[in-house]
Amino acid sequence: MEDIKWLSDSEILKHIGLKIREWRLEENLSQQTVAKRAKMALITFQNIEHGKGGSFVNHIRVLRVLDHLDALSIFLQPKQISPIEFQRFEQGLKERQRARKKNHAADIDSTPVW
Repeated sequence: MEDIKWLSDSEILKHIGLKIREWRLEENLSQQTVAKRAKMALITFQNIEHGKGGSFVNHIRVLRVLDHLDALSIFLQPKQISPIEFQRFEQGLKERQRARKKNHAADIDSTPVW
């Protein structure tokens, strides 16, 4: 499998489209059927399958129709906290803060030296 970091946006969309096509064919559904169930125009679905864009909402609709919405489950996972963050939470410690900037106006004596 290719490292996704090195793929262009259009290459990633093509891979997603191919996977959507694979899932559609596994379910033995026509493009027209999926498009109709996802409430989109046939050309919109064809563009998604060919990796030519499409809104994220339309991708979600298609995944829902194909019963592969779980492909997006990574976005719904709660943030994992590190053991150090957990320990700080338990102890009620606050995050470290930067030192405050000094007030340079207060450092200067207001009485002129002559």
